[in-house]
Amino acid sequence: MAQPAAAPTLRAMRAVAPGQWALRDPGSPEAARNSCIADTAMLFRLKLRAAPCSRFVIEDTPRIATVHYTCPGSGHVRTTIHVDTPRALRIESEGIVDGMPFADAYEARRLGACGGRGR
Repeated sequence: MAQPAAAPTLRAMRAVAPGQWALRDPGSPEAARNSCIADTAMLFRLKLRAAPCSRFVIEDTPRIATVHYTCPGSGHVRTTIHVDTPRALRIESEGIVDGMPFADAYEARRLGACGGRGR
């Protein structure tokens, strides 16, 4: 059964801290995009951040978490996060947003606390 999006922290994410994160497409020559992440659960919803969603936990281990979000009227997202270290993550996300399919992969590195320039 789907749970509210504010459900308890997943085991894989317990050591992962909020803060300034650099997100980079693996293998891309483009610079990383920095984001201030106040709640690490939002790393599962890099798309559909503002939409009200329910979630279903598919996998919850100490190093890997997979969650499926259903956001009525906006779409759905299935994200797997591999926790290499509490400061280094691999994020794979796919789904449909506003009727358009997507598949994204990111390398995420925690840079430190959020500063005045966070997004």
